[in-house]
Amino acid sequence: MKFDYRRGVFIAAAFCASLALTACNNDTGSSELPGESDEHDHDHDHGGIDSAGRLIITHADGTNSRVHVYDLEDEAIVGSYALTYPASSIYASPEHRYALLFQRDNDQIQVLDSGLHLHDDHVHADDPAMLGFILSGIRPTHYRVNDGQAAVFYDGNVDAGALAGFALLTDESLAAGGVVASQSLSPAHHGIAEPLDGLVLASGVSGSDGRPDGIDIYELHGDHFHGEGALATACPGLHGGASNESFSVFGCTDGVLVAELHGDHFHEAKLDMSERVASVLGHHGLDHFAAFASPSTNLYEIDPSVDSVSEVDWRGGAESSPGQPVNAVRYALDSHGEHPLILDDANTLHVLETSDWRVAARLALPLGENTNTAPALAFSGASHHAFVTDAANQSIHRIDLETLTLDSETIALDFAPEGLAWTGIAGAADDHDGHGHGHGHGHDHDQ
Repeated sequence: MKFDYRRGVFIAAAFCASLALTACNNDTGSSELPGESDEHDHDHDHGGIDSAGRLIITHADGTNSRVHVYDLEDEAIVGSYALTYPASSIYASPEHRYALLFQRDNDQIQVLDSGLHLHDDHVHADDPAMLGFILSGIRPTHYRVNDGQAAVFYDGNVDAGALAGFALLTDESLAAGGVVASQSLSPAHHGIAEPLDGLVLASGVSGSDGRPDGIDIYELHGDHFHGEGALATACPGLHGGASNESFSVFGCTDGVLVAELHGDHFHEAKLDMSERVASVLGHHGLDHFAAFASPSTNLYEIDPSVDSVSEVDWRGGAESSPGQPVNAVRYALDSHGEHPLILDDANTLHVLETSDWRVAARLALPLGENTNTAPALAFSGASHHAFVTDAANQSIHRIDLETLTLDSETIALDFAPEGLAWTGIAGAADDHDGHGHGHGHGHDHDQ
């Protein structure tokens, strides 16, 4: 196959005038772990610009569901907006200006402008605002970010005869009211779309069970895609994926599928494992990937350059009850690619270092008991802070990843937070000794 790397930007005035076509069915994910998020892109260096950013926080309350904007500089809510439907998940746009509010059961995504954006050499902090359009597609679930662009995967609906599909978007396309391009996929399925430079690697279905088992290649041509065949290596039970500057890695029932682009073709490898991989985390600054198995939530370090897989002991013998090892409830990779965080079912936050894949700290979080809402994780792109929601106590905990400490004071709210995303101006990732350079990328919203 011959790839044409033209990345024309087509902006639809109203989201695909309608991705409402059954083409945009999106899978995303509910992941098996209520925890991941796929939002890692390159952090850009904006010199001396200093802005702590804003947290976008959702609250589910039926027809009274809302989204709130908390300014980290002002330490106050600076905007609160009604949602058409409760948000099933929330993600930041590739450049972190916008928040995408997925409403999976209602086949749509609302978009909020955080109000933070660059103007020459300074930050404008305008009032936040809901944008006046909706991204429509059947069951938007999975979201992946890479190299300044994002792909939304729509699961579709077998019973309704609605196909799966994906849409490619950027901050620029959202500012203009739509997406760059979209593609329908047959049949409906819970899958993934991984954006690369001029390409999208999307889940494909070859069997009769309707489950994804491989990767199809799509090349961007302005406002549409051309199919360019498929990777030859099968990936049964495909779920989860991530990319860095050299490799894309996808989770399979029997291990991980590794794809490396060489000119106009991919080199492929299958790394066999004894467990099903359901989620993959990566970052542009890392050579290695993290892979979580399901349902065990065991963690594996993947080095695609030498085809190696190594299990990482993140639990350290911790038990949720006598004889019962703790399980991961949420996990994510920080914005700088330095710290994978794992929140277990005993409310302990395990902070790992990607320099050696060892646990650097274990922090006991004073989370209240809330059986309806699992904690959400988010990371600042402008500092080394992580945030964890606490619905029962109507608050958000802040963790300093430089000092590996939990702030004594929480962000107090007057509602129970559910979804969480950071928006703002991302700074350059720090170069810490021992970190790999040049390979790695975002994190995946799977499980």
